[in-house]
Amino acid sequence: MNPKITILLAALIFCVVCAVIAPVSAAGDTPIGVLPSLTEPVTFVTPEPTTVLTTEPTTVPTTEPTTRPTTEPTITITIPTVEPTAVGGGKGYIDTHANVDGASVAFDGSYQCTIAQGVCTVGVSPSGTPVRTVTVAKTGYTSWSGSLSHMPADGEHVSVYAVLNPVPTETITIGPVQTGVIYAQSSPAGAGIYMNGNFIGYSPVTIPNLVPGSYSMRASLNGYTTDTRIVNVYAGQTATYYPTLQPSPPPPRSTGTVKVSSSPDHALIYVDGTYQGKAPLTITLYPGSHAFRLSLTGYSDYTTNVYVNANSNQNLNAIMTPAVYGTVAITSLPGATVYMDSSSQGRIPSSGTLTLYSVANGNRLFKVTATGYNDWMNSVYVQPNTITTINAVLTPVGPNPTPVPATGGFTIVSTPDGAEVYVDNLFQGYTPATLNNIVPGQHQILLKYTGYVDCPTTASVAPGQVTPLAISMQPAPTPTPASSPSLAVFILSLAMVAGICISLRRRF
Repeated sequence: MNPKITILLAALIFCVVCAVIAPVSAAGDTPIGVLPSLTEPVTFVTPEPTTVLTTEPTTVPTTEPTTRPTTEPTITITIPTVEPTAVGGGKGYIDTHANVDGASVAFDGSYQCTIAQGVCTVGVSPSGTPVRTVTVAKTGYTSWSGSLSHMPADGEHVSVYAVLNPVPTETITIGPVQTGVIYAQSSPAGAGIYMNGNFIGYSPVTIPNLVPGSYSMRASLNGYTTDTRIVNVYAGQTATYYPTLQPSPPPPRSTGTVKVSSSPDHALIYVDGTYQGKAPLTITLYPGSHAFRLSLTGYSDYTTNVYVNANSNQNLNAIMTPAVYGTVAITSLPGATVYMDSSSQGRIPSSGTLTLYSVANGNRLFKVTATGYNDWMNSVYVQPNTITTINAVLTPVGPNPTPVPATGGFTIVSTPDGAEVYVDNLFQGYTPATLNNIVPGQHQILLKYTGYVDCPTTASVAPGQVTPLAISMQPAPTPTPASSPSLAVFILSLAMVAGICISLRRRF
């Protein structure tokens, strides 16, 4: 081969190799394999690679390393100032006054400042964008919004006054108390407490959320006499039940007896307030003093105290005093006429009270009349040997009567139902009864029912209140029926009659 051609081919190959290796080296890549050895001679021939790099489009990779950042870029945040940039010359001021410090102020929805010591001031350009709405707000308060009267001129202050009101909290309305409470504590403690026959717990115990009314309470403890009574519950109040239990141990504790008789017979016997039966009756009692009361219709009550000794027998014979008549005292308007059972009894004197003596006991119809007043009429039970008081209040006739003072009332229930109700000896109807227009104060209540013992009690009423009463009536003892004549007595009587007839026949 021609030497010139050989040299020319070698030079061409060298140029091609340089053109391939130069971009790789410029990019910072490490040659692989035999490339380092091929680039060794190139370091001595600089014109060729320089010419190739400046003319080839591979100049883009060579500039990348010089523009790549060596550190993270710095972020610059520009905080806007409170005052808007003035568009024209001059500066005015908007003074926002508020009653709550810490409230934020915004112009057309853009925050401007915070209220401090009742005001905040913001500078604005008179020729800038007009402020249309000023809003003042703070958490827990209702927001306030308003408009400016006009934009401030150069150096002028325009004031805005905002009043923030606290956000109203939800109000929970608690209605009036509708229930009451009974607190029961026995002496000694630990007695079982029953209400209306249902076991509640052991004393002391509190019974809450009770509807106002009357409740039958009972305390029971082993070795003691059971206590029973009626407790009235009022709305919003705590009624108390404090039973004191009397020891009642089982035998062999010693007892005594009292044989009670009455003249006439069949008087009702009460011992320590508890009904025992009908005389004649023998009563067994524990040692100690006991109060006896005997009652019989048409007679005055017989009362006495008997001291009972252990292992002793005593006799008590009660002589009942007849009491057929009673006294009636009628209080009403002076000059008013009083009628009893349709018969005139006279007029109310200037003292205001007319007293009638020797009035037969039982129900009597009374009427009190006066000119210009409505008649007062009611049925009154006259008790024997006692003074029965009647307060007959007359109301004027006409559209504008004299105002009546505040009154109260009673709600009375009984066992059994249908008992006659008398308040201050005035017949008021039958149980269950709701009685209104009762004068405040204490009143005598009497319940009567055929076959039951009369039940008197005292109750008070306050103005505007209704007093509940629950009364349990006790059956009157059934009289012991007289034993029918025996057959032998009947035959003997017939024999005697026959004998008399025979003797008379022989005589005639």
